[in-house]
Amino acid sequence: MKKKEILSTIIVFCIIFICHFIVFLAFYPGICAYDLNVQITQYNEHAFYTNHPLLHTLFIGFFHNLFGNAKYNFNYNLGYACATIIQLFVIDGAMTYAVSYLHKRLKNHIPIYIAVVFYAVFPVNSLLAISHTKDILFAGFGLIFFIDSLTLLESQKNEKKYIRLIRMILNAVLMLLFRNNAVHAIIATSLLLILTILILKKKNHNVETITKYAKYMIAVTVLAITVNKSLVFATGAYPGSIKEMMSIPGQIMGRVYNTVATDEEKALIEEYIPNADEYNYCLADPMKKYLPFEIWESKCKHFLLDSTIIALKHPVISTQAVWYNIQGFIDPFHQPYSYNVFFLARRDYRGDAEQESKIPQLCDLYISLFYFNDPSKPYSLFLNMGLYIWLNIIACLIGLKHHRKEGFAYLFFLLYLCTLLLGPGAIIRYGYFFFLSVPVAIMQLFKKPASLTQK
Repeated sequence: MKKKEILSTIIVFCIIFICHFIVFLAFYPGICAYDLNVQITQYNEHAFYTNHPLLHTLFIGFFHNLFGNAKYNFNYNLGYACATIIQLFVIDGAMTYAVSYLHKRLKNHIPIYIAVVFYAVFPVNSLLAISHTKDILFAGFGLIFFIDSLTLLESQKNEKKYIRLIRMILNAVLMLLFRNNAVHAIIATSLLLILTILILKKKNHNVETITKYAKYMIAVTVLAITVNKSLVFATGAYPGSIKEMMSIPGQIMGRVYNTVATDEEKALIEEYIPNADEYNYCLADPMKKYLPFEIWESKCKHFLLDSTIIALKHPVISTQAVWYNIQGFIDPFHQPYSYNVFFLARRDYRGDAEQESKIPQLCDLYISLFYFNDPSKPYSLFLNMGLYIWLNIIACLIGLKHHRKEGFAYLFFLLYLCTLLLGPGAIIRYGYFFFLSVPVAIMQLFKKPASLTQK
């Protein structure tokens, strides 16, 4: 890399980091929300469960306790602040990596400047970059993985740069360790790539580049599973509950219960979900929270069978239940759940963190953007996850049509999206990667066509 390129990369990183650091001061010591308290309890009691990524639990637990003792007057906020700064280096480094990728491939600098502004000041990026959930680090490493995949698929020759390849594999493994369902997506991706290679070979196509990419994905998959199993062994972690996988059946039962269920059906549903009257159309947590089974107990099978029977009896209501749960991922005009709470967590969600805003005026400005977000406002569309997911899907489809090889780089993330559709709801942090990848995805639309089977 030339000195000029190094300097411009440093400048871009500093611009993005300074902008995010100002927001960090406004929300000091960072946005501590969601599963934080549960993960800290697991860390302190050394009773780990695999329902949360173990690496993230170890990360956030370590910094929670770093200054949380008598020697430092139990300064938990300082520990959280350190964790936030480290996270900012990862996220901002990934954004800078994306800008550098664009700079190497675009002659017109205007899109590059737009990308820098988008990464530096767009409110969703500013707030989620300082939010302590596993999804954020997954998205940061995921953006690097996405660009690495594009680079590998763009390669016109079999380059043997082992140091770079090792770095790519390690980054991908880190990405997978911060999101449990991502492992399922990469296994499916590897299998689909193998199937694609077999089909193309039968048609006598050259599949050298795709084969190289498939080998990379398989290596990442095997290593990630090995490392994760090692973490489970080292921490003595217990298997997590399968309740998360019951989100859609639970939502179907909840909606039927509150709309068209007969007395007999209500009695059946109450056997599984005593609090079915607390049904939330866009969030499955109230339904799955009190399911009376754990892991693979026999009652789980009965629950799935009964929920299927109920769904078949009430197909319209059941379809509505599924649609409302996933609408935020698909409908760009719909306001997904938790725009108003993804950074304003309840006190019991925050562990020992106490918000001490250093710039209260800026904090209030962001609150006004999200907490009182009106879907009818002109800017509301740009805060909705569905828009960014569709931009990625369109870029993928056009990429497959014109410069096909690069389209395979989207495969993992589209399969990851499929796993999200089975989850508890369209929560913005789940799909944060799709915000980060948009500048790179749009750039793909302006590339010259290339053959699928080109070496």
